[in-house]
This record gives sequence, structure tokens and C-alpha cells, in this order.
Amino acid sequence: MLCPVCRSPSTKVLDSRDGRDGLSVRRRRSCNTCGHRFTTHERIEETLPMVVKRDGSKQAFDRGKLLRGLQLACRKRPMRRDQLDGVVQQVEQWSSTRGDRELHAAEIGERVMHHLYELDEVAYVRFVSVYRSFESVAEFSELLREMEKAEKVDPEGQRSLFERRPDDEPS
Repeated sequence: MLCPVCRSPSTKVLDSRDGRDGLSVRRRRSCNTCGHRFTTHERIEETLPMVVKRDGSKQAFDRGKLLRGLQLACRKRPMRRDQLDGVVQQVEQWSSTRGDRELHAAEIGERVMHHLYELDEVAYVRFVSVYRSFESVAEFSELLREMEKAEKVDPEGQRSLFERRPDDEPS
């Protein structure tokens, strides 16, 4: 590690702490030559798979690109940055623990859609509309119908037969 002031390679670690995400380390360092103190943030390097795009081209997994896509879908929505970082971290961890060398972009998109649906339905619809690149209004309205069906499914996975009215008492 080079000192940012004098560029000396002789530095020592004064303090180490785990980062907030659990995947990084924050270190407080001191230069042995000039005495300057500085902080470094180290991230655990994971071997992430290559992403196979729709056209067959391959590129490295890019967490920044994923975060930008999420930010675009969540623009002007009541979403915090840490929520989006959490989604990116979960998708990144999922992709690195699968054991595959290559991962299709469609799989990543489906995973992101799953997390977005739980956080914000409007952001979910925005993401899906760009991700699936709808050709017609009919395709888009079909997505909305699927979402309405999903809302009628109770936690046990059973769809209700009748609409529940507020004055109905549970039996």
C-alpha cells in the first residue's frame, strides 16, 4: 500500500474493522516515512461469472451497471440507496455462489425483478418494461393482470375464490 502523500511503500496498519456490508474491511493506516494517517477500504474479491447477453456476447459481471439500472427504475420513488445496494449485494452473492462460470443476463434480470417486486411495485413495473422490452400495450397489460393475480394469492399459495370485503369477518 502506497502512502497517498509521499508515495512510500512502507505503511503499517493501525486498526482494522469489518465494513457495514460484511464483505469489506476498513483499515486505518500510517506511513512509516512521513507519518501521514489514512484510511483504506478493502473489498473481498469474489470470482463472479461472466454474463452472457441476449446477442451471445459475454462481459464481466458489473455491479455498477446493475446499480445504475436499479437507480433508473427507482428514480423519484421512495427508495433509499442502502435498499438498492442490498439488492445488488444479494444478486452479486447469488451469482458468485452458484458455481457457474457463465450466467445468462435473463437469470440475473429475473432475480432482480424478484427483489424489486418485494420493495416497490412501481419500480418493478419500470424495470420489467425496459428489461422485457414490450412490443405492445397488450403485453404490458398482461403483466399488470399477472400482478393482480399474484396479489390475490394468500401466503400459503392458495388463490382466494371470492373477493374479500372489509365487513367480512374471518371464519
